[in-house]
Amino acid sequence: MEQTLIWEPLAPGGWRLCDSRYPAGQVQRLVAYVERGERGGYEAVWIARRSAPTWHTSRADVLREARRNAGSVVPTAADAELHEAVAFTASSTSDRHRVLAA
Repeated sequence: MEQTLIWEPLAPGGWRLCDSRYPAGQVQRLVAYVERGERGGYEAVWIARRSAPTWHTSRADVLREARRNAGSVVPTAADAELHEAVAFTASSTSDRHRVLAA
């Protein structure tokens, strides 16, 4: 199935790159966060990839990278189930630092 990528604006110069085959709120929808650099170019932070952010000369280059790496960019159903199964609650410890526990 072809990935249908769309840009969702976050702020001036910032977007979420999303796969519109999935409804809003579903983990598979989010592909990357993309931000325009101060001196040009675009930095992409890929959600399902365990790597450093990538740098691109244009938004079209970001799209090409997303399509080229669709297998490693789009989270799997197992990832979605894990994400939905984890709930965080505040810890009841008296430590002055706030700790989140699964």
